[in-house]
Amino acid sequence: MTDLSTKDVIAMGKAVGLDIKEPDLSEVTEVLNAIIEAVDEINPPGLENVEPLPIILPPVEKEK
Repeated sequence: MTDLSTKDVIAMGKAVGLDIKEPDLSEVTEVLNAIIEAVDEINPPGLENVEPLPIILPPVEKEK
């Protein structure tokens, strides 16, 4: 996987309502790329044979 650019991080931040600016932008970009690299290294044997399951959230109770 290619590294995220600062433009990628800005776009992802805006998607969740964050406005990430320097000097934090460089650090956030570096940390996110490190996390992605670490997660990519997790590859238990047989993982490619596991079918993904849908995420099923419990029903939300309406206030009375």
